[in-house]
Amino acid sequence: MVNVVLKLGGHVVFGENVDTDLLNGYVRLLGELYDGGRWVVVVGGGEQARRYIAAARKIGLDEATCDEAAIKVTRLHAYLFARALGDLAVQAVPTTVDELRYLTGFGKVVVSGGMQAGQSTMAVSIHAASVIGAERVVVASDVDGVYTDDPKKNPEAKLLPRISFAQLAEISKKVSQRAGDYQLIDAVGLAMALRTRIPLYYVNGNNLEAVRQALMGRQAGTIVAD
Repeated sequence: MVNVVLKLGGHVVFGENVDTDLLNGYVRLLGELYDGGRWVVVVGGGEQARRYIAAARKIGLDEATCDEAAIKVTRLHAYLFARALGDLAVQAVPTTVDELRYLTGFGKVVVSGGMQAGQSTMAVSIHAASVIGAERVVVASDVDGVYTDDPKKNPEAKLLPRISFAQLAEISKKVSQRAGDYQLIDAVGLAMALRTRIPLYYVNGNNLEAVRQALMGRQAGTIVAD
């Protein structure tokens, strides 16, 4: 048995509309691969969370409240994902790390959203990986991996099959940190990654075969490791 965290970007399944076909594809994939270890799926907020953040700011709410609104959206996404997994998953969405640690002991997949204000779902994923002793974190986004530059803006950007954590830190300085842009990792998540050194596998979440290979620890997208 292996311990794994899958960080599912909100834009992958939960974009403008919920991609139910892709969601069902993930259900089938996890049903095939789950081996009884400690597995955590952390789901992002996507466009829905962005809308609520924008609305909260427009009516003058503080940034902590904006974060809380986004967290509630991620938990709704996590609830839907867990329900879709059925008996394969724990039917409770953790709201703290202690709850997550406890729920991973039931021999089922745990699906989580955000945890606390100021902490991205990427940071939650790496924290969860540390808690469960994960062999890897699979980061499923809307691009094929880590590039030399933003592939959405620069067609000359090259995919990097393998980089170190130090290289990830350098590359992350050169790209936008704004929501919806080519965001590799936020500052909090990067600090956790540099501390834990748990390998990160960046893949395109719309490519289920790439996600499969990464979950199995095989070369796919970009591997970040020492």
